[in-house]
This record gives sequence, C-alpha cells and structure tokens, in this order.
Amino acid sequence: MSNALVELHCHILPGIDDGAKDLDMSMSLIRKELQDGAAGIVFTPHFHYERISVEQFTARRKAAFLQVSAACRAEGLRLAGKMGAEVFYSTALPSLDLRQLAFAGSNYILIEFPTTMHPPGIDETLYAIRAQGYTPILAHVERYPFVTEDPTLLYNWVCDGCLAQINASGLVREGRTAHWLLKLLKWNLVHLLCTDCHSIDTRPPNLKDGMAQISSSTAKLLQKNAIDVYLNKEISIKEPIEPKFRFGRWV
Repeated sequence: MSNALVELHCHILPGIDDGAKDLDMSMSLIRKELQDGAAGIVFTPHFHYERISVEQFTARRKAAFLQVSAACRAEGLRLAGKMGAEVFYSTALPSLDLRQLAFAGSNYILIEFPTTMHPPGIDETLYAIRAQGYTPILAHVERYPFVTEDPTLLYNWVCDGCLAQINASGLVREGRTAHWLLKLLKWNLVHLLCTDCHSIDTRPPNLKDGMAQISSSTAKLLQKNAIDVYLNKEISIKEPIEPKFRFGRWV
C-alpha cells in the first residue's frame, strides 16, 4: 500500500445515504477508485445522531458493507476496505459510543459541520472527543462559510490536535475554491485529500485528478498521511501557520 492511494471519505455503500443507490452503482464507484490507483477505502456513510441510533446505523452499515465485500470477491477485485462514518456534528457526540463511528480499528473519526451556520460548542465538543482518545478529522473544511470567513478557527482546531480534510473536486474544478484550498495547504492546515464521492456523474471518485493539481511533494505527503490514518498510525504534521488578515484578504 506504500505507493497506493487511500480513500478516507466516500459514500459508496449501497442504499444507506445520499450516495450509491444500489450495488451496481457501488461497484461502478469502486472500479473507478481502483482505476485511479486506490488500494484502500474507508466507507463513510452519513451518520446523524438526531435521525438514527448508533445501533441502527451500524447494523445498516454492516449489511451494506457485506454486500460490497461479497461483490468485490466475486469480481476478484483487490481492495482493502474498512467501515467508518461521516458523523454530523452535535454537542451530544462525546456521549455516544464513538468506537462504533470511528474508522474501524483506529482512533480517527470523521466529523462534518453544518454548512448553513456556525454551530455552538465546537471547541468544547472536539476537546471532549479528543479526551476520549480520538483524533477528529474535519471533513471538507472548504465548505464551511464560517471557516472561510475566519480561517483562524481552523488554525486553532489543528493546533489543538484535529486533522483537516479537503475534497479533490475543489482542486479539479479550479476557480476560487481551488485558490482557497491552495492557501490552506500553504498554511499547513490540510492533512488529507479525499473525494467525498457520491456518484459517477455528479460527484465522482477523482482522487488521482485532485492529486495532480498540487505539487508532487505535497501530494506525496497527503498520500502518506492517508495511508497512515488507514493503518491507525500517528501522522507527522507540519507546523501550522496562522492566517493573517491584511488589506482586506487572508494571507
């Protein structure tokens, strides 16, 4: 796996969230991941504390994971797979059985914030999660307006021990989002690149294309980080640089 890509954020499991609707779509997504060089995938369907219990969620996830695993074996596809979740933020998260929501066999947990508001209690909630021995991975940090408006929030979370993930599509599409992502990378505030893929057409697996938009040294670092997270190793991060607001822009 040392030279391979690893996908840590995707919605490939069939019929469990707004990603793959059935097994055929799941397998199309997996074939594309393999074509791009992925050797390992953590399957991360959405988990919303307010909508489903941890027990119900893990039962549905396991059933979907077993379907995909059997289909991969039937096709002879060589793929390392783990169960995980994209956990929607709630101040109640520290009270849940986080072991069931973290990446299988690891202390890493993927957490998504709302994109419509700056929710209360983030600092305290992330602290409580870390106090239980888990490392929060903050999903697609480029999508939160409150972070774009004040990236020192992200700087503080990273300094406190969180990791930040960005979506490859933001780099592939170029434009303003890509420009912002390159700033986050320059400030050492990004540690993982994933696809967050949902479908072949509208939100496809594009990890290889995303890696091609950044320098080879940065791509190698993000690649190694993903492998280490998959293997539950501690990643070595570069010292974050605090963004400064000068002359009407963040530098």
